[in-house]
Formats: sequence, structure tokens, C-alpha cells
Amino acid sequence: MRIILLSILLLVAFSAFAATPLTFEEVDTDGDGLVSADEAASVEGLDFNAADGDNDGTLSVDEYDIAIETLHPPATTLPPAEPALIIPSSPAAPTPSVPPTVSTPVPSPNAPKP
Repeated sequence: MRIILLSILLLVAFSAFAATPLTFEEVDTDGDGLVSADEAASVEGLDFNAADGDNDGTLSVDEYDIAIETLHPPATTLPPAEPALIIPSSPAAPTPSVPPTVSTPVPSPNAPKP
């Protein structure tokens, strides 16, 4: 049970890190204040031609930010999750074996004999 819970938590944590888009400054590797098509190639899923609104062959900060928001829309706020029920793992207690009881009629001392 613990392994399953831990696996789910790790999967969620890694998904959150993987979904973080690169910032404009991280993509603008030459520091000229514009993102070229070559620099934009490092952003998975970015359609450079669609993002280049003024068709000047580069992306400005605004063009880049709009394109990234299209790729990674802001996360919606979800209601808080219910806390998980964690059951400590312990060896199961053995079930006592009780022999079945058989009731046999006991003749009464005052009963007539057949």
C-alpha cells in the first residue's frame, strides 16, 4: 500500500516539474532580447511561425509569452484533496482455530429408560 501511495506522489511531483515552461531569458541564449527560430526550437511544441505575430523572424517577449500561455494554460485551482488514509503495515494476527462444538443430548437422571 505504501509503495502505491509513494509511486503516485512521485508521479505527480515529476509531472509538475516537467510541465514548467522555459522562461524567455532561458530561451534567449544569445541575450539579444529576441528569440530566433533556432533558439525557439528548444521549446517543445512551440509553433514559431504562428507565434511570430509581426513576421519579423524573431519573437519578442510578448510574442513568446503569448505562445507559452497557449502551450501551457494556467492551472485551474482545484479544491483541496481529501487526506489519504494511510494504514500502517503490520503482520496480520493469526486467526485462532477453534474446533467446532458438537452438542450431544445428555440424558436426565430422572428420565425413563427406553
